[in-house]
Amino acid sequence: MPKIPFNVSAKTARLIGRENISNLEGAISELVKNSYDADAPICIIYYEESTQSLWIMDNGVGMTPQILTAHWMTIGYSSKITNYVTNCGRIQTGEKGIGRFALDRIASSCTMHSIGDSSNFIWSINWDLFSSIDKITDVYADIEYVKTSHFEFCSSILNKNVIDLIKEKLSGKGTCFKLTQLRDNWSNALIDKIILSLSKLLPPNTHGFQIYLFKEDTIKEKAKIDSAFIDSYDYKVFFELETNGNCDITLYRNEFDFGANLKEISDEAKFNKDDLNYFKGIPKLINTNIKELLPRTQKNYDLGKITGEIYFYKIVTQDKNEAKYFYKDFSRRKGDLKDITGIKIYRDNFIVRPYGFKGSPEFDWLDLSARRARSPASPSHKSGSWKVHNNQISGQIYLSRENKNLPDKSSREGIIETPEFIIFKEFIISIIKFIEEDRQYVIRKLNIRDENINERGKKLNRLKDEIEQTFQNKSQNESPKIDAKQVKEALDYQSEKIIELEEEMGLLRALATTGIVVNTYIHEIKTLTMKLNLGVKEAYELLKEDNDVENALKELAKIRPLHESFNSWFSVSLESIKKDKRKMKLLKLSQIINSSITTWKNINKNIEFIFDPDQEIEIRCFSYDFESIINNLITNSVFMFKTNNISNKEINIKIGNNGEYNFIKYKDNGSGLLESFKKNPDKILEYGVTDKRDANDEIIGTGLGLWIVKNIISEYKGYVDLSKNKTSNDGFIIEIYFKGREI
Repeated sequence: MPKIPFNVSAKTARLIGRENISNLEGAISELVKNSYDADAPICIIYYEESTQSLWIMDNGVGMTPQILTAHWMTIGYSSKITNYVTNCGRIQTGEKGIGRFALDRIASSCTMHSIGDSSNFIWSINWDLFSSIDKITDVYADIEYVKTSHFEFCSSILNKNVIDLIKEKLSGKGTCFKLTQLRDNWSNALIDKIILSLSKLLPPNTHGFQIYLFKEDTIKEKAKIDSAFIDSYDYKVFFELETNGNCDITLYRNEFDFGANLKEISDEAKFNKDDLNYFKGIPKLINTNIKELLPRTQKNYDLGKITGEIYFYKIVTQDKNEAKYFYKDFSRRKGDLKDITGIKIYRDNFIVRPYGFKGSPEFDWLDLSARRARSPASPSHKSGSWKVHNNQISGQIYLSRENKNLPDKSSREGIIETPEFIIFKEFIISIIKFIEEDRQYVIRKLNIRDENINERGKKLNRLKDEIEQTFQNKSQNESPKIDAKQVKEALDYQSEKIIELEEEMGLLRALATTGIVVNTYIHEIKTLTMKLNLGVKEAYELLKEDNDVENALKELAKIRPLHESFNSWFSVSLESIKKDKRKMKLLKLSQIINSSITTWKNINKNIEFIFDPDQEIEIRCFSYDFESIINNLITNSVFMFKTNNISNKEINIKIGNNGEYNFIKYKDNGSGLLESFKKNPDKILEYGVTDKRDANDEIIGTGLGLWIVKNIISEYKGYVDLSKNKTSNDGFIIEIYFKGREI
């Protein structure tokens, strides 16, 4: 049987290259990468405006004619797939076999001079032939064997500084490209953009490889491109994730300067002994693992070895905060930040575009801005969770070709969004959290210290004393300095406004709880809706088409329980925001809890609720406050029951008084806290902290439920105790202690 070969149109082959190398900065970067892969210590780029030509030169190993024809001119072939370590120990970066099309992206005409160990030739091609010739096998390049040096090949270059550098650095092996008929207008703005792109090509402080970019009038000192880097930071974190999942984290505090008063301020702010060392520049060491950093992931993701460093720096601050928080001077910093902002990814020491590039869609690839918008609290906020903004952070993440589950796109523009890439992003966020949490910890303590020692409290007390004294002496003083009646009216008005705001905040918390409940049961609600629609449609068709009243009624009878289920959902979701519950009243706590349990029983008939009112508690409160507490706790339990397939589901609630506090003791028999939270259970009370995930291991929890519980109880002069979870082997335990509200 005869065999016939495939062929490829030249236009299609060129199109593949064009699609994978779409912009000029990417094309230049691709050719610089080739110089790096060739073990070159130096790469020179020279744009000559008067001749409209571009030169790219290196002193790498060069090419032989055999490598040129068998490898470089075979589209899609790459020797880097298996032989990716160079003689100098560099890890070669490409393996798609299409990087040579970068030349086509830059210019129509290309001439290459390459000197290897025992070869010296000039190769040239017109890339526009790929458009005018049908088959790729009919496209030819010209090759000429010569004895020309790089200096001789480049002798037409007009910039003497470039010629001198070629004499000095390119006296032996290497490769030089001369590109003419350029496809872009090489304006000063474009060249500046390319310089900025090249400054990010290699990680900061990379040694052994230098990049120069000359114009006709550029001197050597101005042509050298240094990696964008800043050594002035407020926080720095290094991390190293091993292939076995262990992760070592090193955190540096560099934001605060207490000078000679460190010990005094530390005592006033109640910092511990370790904090004293951290303020002195000794790093904080954390040994953890990916399971603790990413709790409740259902699969064991192989991210491979990942290292990196992330920096946080303030941009602006208020003058009063500089003294209050003892900030170091950072006035020189702002001008340096523009070029280094953003978290970059490097694979084998070369940039993976466009992550962290200002102006690109992937500049904020970790969605830090959206995360900040969801939690806009300041670092001094007593209960909110401060999140860093994307323009306050920079860093480098280091991957290698060994990270097989984080592969590059063939376009060289990013990483394929595998499930591992989603987890990878979450992992980097977990590293950033160490900066956020430590900074908020320090600033909260300094804020409390400031409140304790300043004069504001004393001034308020003095004003209060003056008002009381004025009331007492009013009959004796014909013209008091303070109009006591007006002040009292103002204070009463202020109290009314505070009460209104408290009521509004409570309603917002109740609404948030409603959202959490609906989010937990959204799948069941969708299923009920679908069944209800199908039932009504079936009954309608029986009546309209067959006039079959009997069977239509049967269909409607089938969906009647669905209607009752909807009523139960609405009861759970909307009961707590009824208008009559928005006023503070003297209420029996057992009645509030019993009512909540009853509505939950209607939609969770397979859960046994055990309620023990040890003694009756009457408390002046907003009804929706305690309904929100119970609803949030039960919502969490139901989610854990569903995701862990608990058979005999049970929830125990007990109320009482221990002589000092009223209490609610809540326990379920679910899976309990993860080990990563048992070390510090209070962490789950923080805003945004959640371990709820869907089947794809993406986070679906809001991190609001227990934070709402904690904030409600703080207004009742109480606290939340989760300590029993440290030693509990099953179930979740929360004990809530409270008194009464001040307002």
